[in-house]
Amino acid sequence: MFQVELVWNREFHFVAFGEPFETIEQAIEFARKTENMGDGESVKKTRVLNAEGKCVWAYGKRMS
Repeated sequence: MFQVELVWNREFHFVAFGEPFETIEQAIEFARKTENMGDGESVKKTRVLNAEGKCVWAYGKRMS
């Protein structure tokens, strides 16, 4: 399971957004779409966490 987290424009901390995804590809696609929603200033950044809470995708690339 993979969870998308984001930082809203006027906030400083990541919060979970949406339901968990079965695959990392689905989560990454959702994260990218979320970054581009609205007027472009709603979301500062996104990341994807795995079931253990480790960041596996951020800043447009997979993390090791």
